[in-house]
Amino acid sequence: MLDLSGQQVIEFTKDCLFPIFCFGCGKEGEWLCEDCFGRLDLRGVFCCPVCHRPNENGAGCAVCQPQSFLDRAMAIAVYQEENSVGRLIKALKYNYAEDVLAAFAKMIDGFLIHQFGVLSEVDLIVPVPLHRRRLVERGFNQARLLADILGQKIGRPVVEWLQRERYTMQQAKLSREERRVNVHQAFANGDFKADSVLLVDDVFTTGATMQECARVLKISGVKKVIGFSVARG
Repeated sequence: MLDLSGQQVIEFTKDCLFPIFCFGCGKEGEWLCEDCFGRLDLRGVFCCPVCHRPNENGAGCAVCQPQSFLDRAMAIAVYQEENSVGRLIKALKYNYAEDVLAAFAKMIDGFLIHQFGVLSEVDLIVPVPLHRRRLVERGFNQARLLADILGQKIGRPVVEWLQRERYTMQQAKLSREERRVNVHQAFANGDFKADSVLLVDDVFTTGATMQECARVLKISGVKKVIGFSVARG
């Protein structure tokens, strides 16, 4: 008779009732199979935080940097709603498929191999916060989960210094200008000092959310803010 532990029974039952399929090819058993994972481009996406023109390190270009609170912005991969990365993010964000975090951990590993030392100047990691109401609705903050993985990988502490004071509409439903207005003065924190903070979120689209968070961090005493996201739209 097969002797299964309690955890094995849970996993077996979950696999039977809620089978998962690769977002790349549809193969059963993994969110992203080895073949499809191997086809991901994990060299990183580095663009100006304002005009989004590609460059070598994600710094603001000469024209845009004076109007950017982010000193640099980087992402692991390109975001498209229906590509593998986009579907992984949706699985985590809206369905809380907790085991999908293993795929993100592998993506972070791949990025850090390609971009060794790119985060060496970071002192600590700050996740983009959710409002308390949305945190209750969703049950978790995906940015915090990703920040925790990243903190373990690079050996930096994760601190929730930012608070989302104002409940805002979901950014995905808004235009570029609406996004900027939507998050304006939505964040707050206390005074603190740090040379270099890594600000983490799942997706960087227009950059409105990260720019507003970076503005608050800079006002509060941080010298440099670097944006990091899993994907960039």
